[in-house]
Amino acid sequence: MHGNKRIYKDVLDSLAVFVLAIMLFVAAIVLYSVFGGEIMKRFGFTYSSVRSVTMFFVVGAIISWPISLAAESIPKILCFDKKVIPKWQALIMYIVLATFAMSIGLFIVDAHTTSVVANRTSIIAVSLLVALCNCYSIIINRPENT
Repeated sequence: MHGNKRIYKDVLDSLAVFVLAIMLFVAAIVLYSVFGGEIMKRFGFTYSSVRSVTMFFVVGAIISWPISLAAESIPKILCFDKKVIPKWQALIMYIVLATFAMSIGLFIVDAHTTSVVANRTSIIAVSLLVALCNCYSIIINRPENT
């Protein structure tokens, strides 16, 4: 019977850690969405609630995910695998492609939602900001010999 209590306690501990991780993940997404929404507000973005802006960014990221994978892999292949372009050109290529990929997802979501109204300038601005934030970990931080 002692072994069952230990297994029961381990399952409860694992469940608590999992729930905490999910809550932290959701909180990070909400903070990211509100931050992006506030930046986009400077360019004419309007939303009705935090839920609507969070869904705008989450659905936009899901829609743009396949294009974003290509935007990430093309500069990596050309710079690190084939050694066709230098790192700075891969960085510029990634920023342009990632901005384009995120913009497509956000444009599609904007066209199909009524609780969020975004113009081209605000979508491109936040897409560029996301691309600039991600370029460090994807292109710049990668060592040359890998």
